[in-house]
Amino acid sequence: MKLYEQFFDEVKRPTASIIGRDDKINREVGRLSVQVSKDKEDALHKRMKFHRDKYQYFKKQILTKYKAKVKSQARK
Repeated sequence: MKLYEQFFDEVKRPTASIIGRDDKINREVGRLSVQVSKDKEDALHKRMKFHRDKYQYFKKQILTKYKAKVKSQARK
């Protein structure tokens, strides 16, 4: 077996990462809070889309605003 064939055999191995329940819930809370702000046509969502350089800043504000409402939906 040549060296480059051996390299491709090594690359084909699947990798698995274990994601905990809390991480999944937090990811879903973030996704749902952005979706709720989009549906309500929130000013923060418009700013988040317009100012790409401050995207994370506005996303955190949206998350703090809608987190309480969305957390129960994310657990389902």
